[in-house]
Amino acid sequence: MCGRYRLSRRKQIVEEYFDSVSDEPDWDPRYNIAPTQPVPVIRQNPQKPVRELSLMRWGLIPSWAKDSSGAASMINARAETASTKPAFADALKHRRCLIPADAFFEWKRTGKSKQPFCIQVNDGALFAFAGLWDRWKDHVALG
Repeated sequence: MCGRYRLSRRKQIVEEYFDSVSDEPDWDPRYNIAPTQPVPVIRQNPQKPVRELSLMRWGLIPSWAKDSSGAASMINARAETASTKPAFADALKHRRCLIPADAFFEWKRTGKSKQPFCIQVNDGALFAFAGLWDRWKDHVALG
């Protein structure tokens, strides 16, 4: 997953697009979502055939972690190595989710500065990043 992304659609549109349900309040469009912020995710209910939309903190904190200090750096599980990394392996097997978005940002370095580029799919259509989630103490977080 990238380091910043956009979700400019309202909750109702996201719920309809991903055929999900939620008790979360509506949200305002967000154009610069960053790690450690609460973000909407979609998970499959383990007991019922229904997808649920809920908010989670972006930045995985493994259940066995002693503190949350590494959460901001654990935002990108790579498909090639996730199964071999202790922080991601169990979540990859048992706790997957979708992270709705309509654009993401990549940066090009030019000298000492960086230029952001907004990348969209099909003229800004909704899509989803693959995500992993875990519980840490009283918090639910994703990476």
